[in-house]
Amino acid sequence: MKTISTLEKINHLLTEQFAIDYGCTVEDFCSKETLVTELRPNDRARKREELGVLSMLSFHGKLVIAAAPELMDWSRSILAKHCSAEWCFEAGTLISIDRELQEFGYEIDQAHLFFTPRFSVPAPVHPVRFLHSAEIAELEDDERIDEAFLFEDYIEDVLGTAIYDDAETLLAVAGATANSERMWEMGFNSFVEGKGYAVSVLSALTQEILNQEKVPYSGTALSHTASQNVSLRAGLVPTFCELTTKKST
Repeated sequence: MKTISTLEKINHLLTEQFAIDYGCTVEDFCSKETLVTELRPNDRARKREELGVLSMLSFHGKLVIAAAPELMDWSRSILAKHCSAEWCFEAGTLISIDRELQEFGYEIDQAHLFFTPRFSVPAPVHPVRFLHSAEIAELEDDERIDEAFLFEDYIEDVLGTAIYDDAETLLAVAGATANSERMWEMGFNSFVEGKGYAVSVLSALTQEILNQEKVPYSGTALSHTASQNVSLRAGLVPTFCELTTKKST
């Protein structure tokens, strides 16, 4: 099977998927001008547990804001005029967004940094085992696994990588969800520090997803430097930021 091997190919697939997710066109990303679109359900968009009322994407210097009808005027007249792709997740901006959302019974869900491959993916330095549907299902009762797999009905955990010791104790695991046609999101958990197990499972998973002609990506909080460092060591680099919303709890 042919492998995605060029940055241009990855960027093209990302742009195609983002155009679907945000209700715009691939050509819209040729301009750096901030774009506001209407947030609508779309079966081809990346799957989320909840659509919310506002999504924001910062990608290659382009800011795209997708807003529900009740937030459209505010998004165009206030948010788009005072935000840029580079500074849209500043603390003051996030506070202002959350205040506006509260008037409609919503709040910020996540404001994450996402990583995709850019350089050569390093080969794992530890023996890695690939996991498929049956093996993944067997891990659902392991309460330590809170990032590698979602175990949710709305989305499928399609592929995993794991490292076990000689006694079949799970040392680290990474997993991918097929949340769109072009992009598979990855997560990982490591239960032993300082051995590089997380890097090995993530790099092996990244390469296998590339082999399947999908774009692997992983996301984490802006403050989660440990997770970011694992992604960097596995050959991934910061590529886009995204904000999503949910009903207030």
